[in-house]
Amino acid sequence: MDNVQDVQQSEQDIYHLLTKLFLQFDDSDRQFFNEYGLNTRQFWALYHLDEQSGLSMVDLSKVLLTDKSNVTAIVDRLEAAHYVRRTTAAHDRRVFLLTLTPEGRKVRDYILQRHNSHIHKMFSSLPQKELKRFFAMLQTISGNLDEYLSSEHSVRVSTD
Repeated sequence: MDNVQDVQQSEQDIYHLLTKLFLQFDDSDRQFFNEYGLNTRQFWALYHLDEQSGLSMVDLSKVLLTDKSNVTAIVDRLEAAHYVRRTTAAHDRRVFLLTLTPEGRKVRDYILQRHNSHIHKMFSSLPQKELKRFFAMLQTISGNLDEYLSSEHSVRVSTD
């Protein structure tokens, strides 16, 4: 029985540490992107767009894990900054396709380069072999979460 309790305690400890790390990464990114006049979701919107092929508002909402109304506000701000262009899709006038402007690409690439250096500082004390093992373990956990979230267990219960 002690072994089961040890495993459960280890799982809880890992879960709490991952939650703490998520919050720390989130705060770190918030502060980092704020230095460039962007919030985290605005940067990740720029990250997922390019100058050639357009991405729909719905598809962007999926990759940002947010709803379309939030994406509209994000895109409005990026469009006002001349980083993003919104055009009507040829196949459906109700669909807006988002592309980066040349200025948006320059800003995205500049910030991305600095963000990559920022990330490197956080992980540079870990050997490459350990990073690869850690990545594989995180992929397994992510796969388990994806499976759970796509199953009937993820049905949201209304509290109304």
